[in-house]
Amino acid sequence: SMTRKLLTFMLVTVVLLGMSVEALASSTAGAIALTFPIGARYNALGEAGTALSQDVTAVWWNPGGLAFMSRRPNNRGAYIMQSKLVPDLADDIAFYWGGYAQPLGRSGMLGFGLTYLDMGEQLARDEAGNDLGTFSTFAWSFSVAYGVQVTRSLGVGMGIKYYRDKLAEDNVLQDTHGGGSGDSFGVDLGVHYKLTKLRSNVALAIANLGPNIKHVDADQADYMPRKATLGVALSLYNSEFMGLLIVGDYLVPLNSWQDNELGFGLGFEEEEFGFGAEWNYMRSLFVRFGYKSASYGDIKDTTYGFGVDMERWVGSAFTFDFASVPQAEGLSRVSRLSLGYNF
Repeated sequence: SMTRKLLTFMLVTVVLLGMSVEALASSTAGAIALTFPIGARYNALGEAGTALSQDVTAVWWNPGGLAFMSRRPNNRGAYIMQSKLVPDLADDIAFYWGGYAQPLGRSGMLGFGLTYLDMGEQLARDEAGNDLGTFSTFAWSFSVAYGVQVTRSLGVGMGIKYYRDKLAEDNVLQDTHGGGSGDSFGVDLGVHYKLTKLRSNVALAIANLGPNIKHVDADQADYMPRKATLGVALSLYNSEFMGLLIVGDYLVPLNSWQDNELGFGLGFEEEEFGFGAEWNYMRSLFVRFGYKSASYGDIKDTTYGFGVDMERWVGSAFTFDFASVPQAEGLSRVSRLSLGYNF
């Protein structure tokens, strides 16, 4: 029954949260690969998608929204995204994300996501300055998420991810403990609610609840980028020929400085927000604009992009999206490209 499903979901959530809050000690920033928003559509909308994403990308944005993918005629989907990160500084640093989702039961959806951050090749030298060759640095994460409709208006979801990085070869580190690689796991939770009469969605997602990432020792561990995001989406106009919607996200890190130590808490000093508008013609051509503000990198800039849904024209639900987004001050804007397919 639905009640049994919900009770099981809550029990698993409590157990995982109990495991994930261990090791919340003083630390520094880590797991940057988990912070890049995925999906060119949402990037173009001010990097806001918590209340809008209801397809494969909900594995990243909000597993509660994943539940509503089961309503679609084509309720299986695959998705990929690619983005260069600092093309003006290094051409071999890039970010990739791929995902897949399918129904699991009458009202549930199961999704998978793979994140990969290629940080390029580095030159290794010993203490005497001798050349030791080059090595690759990278980070990746694999996620499994489940979303289920509790009612026709309410979806809840949970995701589990494993994260691993390789920042250096152990034999080139001066620290005798090594520590060139580290790993951790995270738990994501999400709620997605539809206000049908108001033609809007509200959502809350909590992401990356997990222990710190140990590289050398516990005192030098990096924290998981834990965060809570509140999102809204509103359809302002919708007809047979065109539509207009607006979205917004407000993000607060769940890492806060206290007595010169970083611990678990609401980090309002690092809050972010983004909002955007999307206009579509016959649900096939999309134009998007947005605005992003984030204290990291001193970002206060516009986002924009476009999208094409090929289903009306070729009979297959292929989507292509492009976004241009700002990065830290002093760095060039970057492009993000996405390709999706529902079947």
